[in-house]
Amino acid sequence: MTDLVTLTEAKLFLRVIHDDEDSIISMMIAAASEAVGDIVAEIDPDNVPVRLKLAVLSRVAVMYDSRDSMEAGKGELPMLTPLRALEV
Repeated sequence: MTDLVTLTEAKLFLRVIHDDEDSIISMMIAAASEAVGDIVAEIDPDNVPVRLKLAVLSRVAVMYDSRDSMEAGKGELPMLTPLRALEV
């Protein structure tokens, strides 16, 4: 899946001016883009609707703001739900 927002867009949204956390923010962008892609059937990476960009940016902000205070096991579960194996 192609990232739906750029690192620059995410850093502006997060109000981050340093480069120290670029790699972690990039990972968050990728994870949020995948999560949105799991819900939305088709996304043209050259023409991403604004509300999809905002959905990604909002998810990145939640991950970024809670990265230090998240309780173990709670942050990743909602993103992993679509990937869970169903036993029959």
